[in-house]
Amino acid sequence: MLIDGTRPTAKTDDLNSILARIPASAVDRIELIRGGAPGIDMQGQNVVANIVRKAGAGNQTILTLGNTWTENGQWFPAAQLEFHGTSGKLTYEVSLARTINQWDDAPGYGYRSLLNVATGVKTFDTVRSYGLMQPGWSAHGAVTAPLLGGDWNNNLTLQSNDMAWGIAYSGAGGSRFDNIQRQRNGEFGSHWQGPVGPITLETLILQRLGNERDFNTSAAPGNNDVFTTRNDSGESIGRVTARYPILAQLNLEAGGEAAYNFLNGHTAFADNGAAVALPNANVSVAEKRGEIFAQATWTIDPQWTLEGGARMEFSTITESGDTNLSRSFFYAKPRALLTWSPDPDDQVRLRVEKKLGQLNFSDFVASSNLSGFGVAGGNANLRPDQRWQFEAAYERRFLGKGSMVVTYLHEDITDLEDYVPIGGGLDAPGNVPHATDDQITIGGQIPLDWLGLANGLLKPSGNYFLSSLTDPVTGGTRRFSNQRDYRFQVDLTQDLPQWRSTWTVGWLPADGSNSSYRIANISTVKIHVPYFYASWVYNPTPDWSLKFQGDNILPYRFELEQDIYAGPRNSNGLQTIQDVFTRTRPRLFVQLRKTF
Repeated sequence: MLIDGTRPTAKTDDLNSILARIPASAVDRIELIRGGAPGIDMQGQNVVANIVRKAGAGNQTILTLGNTWTENGQWFPAAQLEFHGTSGKLTYEVSLARTINQWDDAPGYGYRSLLNVATGVKTFDTVRSYGLMQPGWSAHGAVTAPLLGGDWNNNLTLQSNDMAWGIAYSGAGGSRFDNIQRQRNGEFGSHWQGPVGPITLETLILQRLGNERDFNTSAAPGNNDVFTTRNDSGESIGRVTARYPILAQLNLEAGGEAAYNFLNGHTAFADNGAAVALPNANVSVAEKRGEIFAQATWTIDPQWTLEGGARMEFSTITESGDTNLSRSFFYAKPRALLTWSPDPDDQVRLRVEKKLGQLNFSDFVASSNLSGFGVAGGNANLRPDQRWQFEAAYERRFLGKGSMVVTYLHEDITDLEDYVPIGGGLDAPGNVPHATDDQITIGGQIPLDWLGLANGLLKPSGNYFLSSLTDPVTGGTRRFSNQRDYRFQVDLTQDLPQWRSTWTVGWLPADGSNSSYRIANISTVKIHVPYFYASWVYNPTPDWSLKFQGDNILPYRFELEQDIYAGPRNSNGLQTIQDVFTRTRPRLFVQLRKTF
């Protein structure tokens, strides 16, 4: 997504929040760029949407009030006040929000079965699962001003989010697992873009700081565990990009980026009050990274476009604390994209690219999930995964507003991050030498005017994943941890201008399972569909909007199956099969939006 031809200068601020702060009345048009175009930063994507705002859109104040009701009688109010203003060529915006950012559909009431594999005896007890995203705060400010013949944009975002979740079992005297997470994030971005002679120059700086605290406990007769985590993190980025049209059909882009990332992680684990030492419980990680890149976009003729280039990345990662280590890396990342548009309605895109994964520094520090895998160590030797991607996509447009895209992607992966043994009966995020992944994606929209449903759109989407790696514990072949095998969704929406309304219904008829493979257990999440949702938006006047939305209208059944081994899976037999079923809860959301 681009806004006025440039990418948003934000990482903490999610795309939905960025788009929600752009009033519809301030948008002139939305450009869909398919397969690349000279002078457009495609950000490594095949298709990019560019939101072009109107010049001098005027001043607006927007008040948004919302409330969410859950089946168990809880209410979660939210509110946002924002102002968008202009003064000559200066534009600015400020917003303050009380937010509910995430929902967990899994909580509810149900039962658990426990099968003792050795004896064949199965027992049952009741389960109560809960998960609540506590209200958080978000403050945002931005200003765009003309500078040196270009546009200079600055933005600041502050966020806080708290969440509590857990599960309680009634059997064997009763046991309970609780989690509390508190996040605080701040981000400042500054972006300038403008002409310098025949060159279009773009500069960006970004500074992000974050703090996260986690509190994970388990309580059962004769056993009480407490795991605490505190992570302080930050990221500093500076980037310069220059674009030069060598010819009308040939555009050259080159530049460089420098970044510094850090995380200071501290964990503590106590079993029945006694401290337990863990690998890499207290670690400071820092990364210095530099990248230079160049690429060219060549419009060969109206039907053919070729984009090619390469990025060269240099980085050094240092660790101190429980582990003292310094490692340096160099990666070359070539890319080529060929686009063929034989006519205005058809397009074929072929892409070959080497991509580099982004390390999560939290994986360097010990972690816990006391109701699941238990406790895991940190891994000081993590490397980013490298993926050779081979992609083919076919897009067909029809019936005016209709389009369908079919994409096939094959990945050949080196150093895939999954879970690996690290000794002492523990595992941690680590690197698997080689893996493959195949994905098929289908999506688009089908106009239904020809069926008599004026302004109606049917929006199907589907994904299928097939991956393979050698299990680091058993040596057998399996798919990636936490990768869903398939998913299919259908939305039906219709605009009713005479009623100043839009309605949408959605159906999730197929949602596969995903498994996590740990050293001594395998956890599998299964969603027993269908999942239904519906919404209605009513605009009585251009400055008023009312929205009703129901999620999980026919509560689905959530299942978590855990195969628990007596020790590492390669040398110990299956001990217990735990199967947890919960009936999830529906939600009703109401929102009122007023523009002044």
